[in-house]
Amino acid sequence: MNFDNYNFQTEDWVCDLMVSQTPTYYLDVLEPTPGKGNLVNALKRSKFSVFTPSGDFFDSDLKIKCVVMNPPFSPMNKGYEILYKCMEFSEYIVALMPWLTIINSEKRTKKINDWGLKKIIHLPRSAFKGSRVQTCILIMEKNYIGDCKIEFNSKN
Repeated sequence: MNFDNYNFQTEDWVCDLMVSQTPTYYLDVLEPTPGKGNLVNALKRSKFSVFTPSGDFFDSDLKIKCVVMNPPFSPMNKGYEILYKCMEFSEYIVALMPWLTIINSEKRTKKINDWGLKKIIHLPRSAFKGSRVQTCILIMEKNYIGDCKIEFNSKN
């Protein structure tokens, strides 16, 4: 199947929102799936040094502690695989994910929450024009213990 017609890039306002959730004490940031670079450009505008691996980053020995990403939603298992890999080596993750990531699997929700889920920002359906996928931003900090804050962003 050709997915060219289903290539949804991260809107600038969503990129800016994700960057605003990234602590500035992390100077180096990994964006493992940069696509056309909207998120990379937003990070660079905020003075982060951004690492975008060429090829499959699963084969590299990464030491970057902060990840900001919008992994592929199709197939979604690839997006989860990338999230779980980043959870192995990083300390802080800002990830744009389908809302289903946290509501349709107790096992996955527990894994993410146990790693350190700090906040969920629920995005409006209009975040990706032409897409029917409801999305959210997960803000995760390794070993975070506490309540998860949930925000609803109503930007149209």
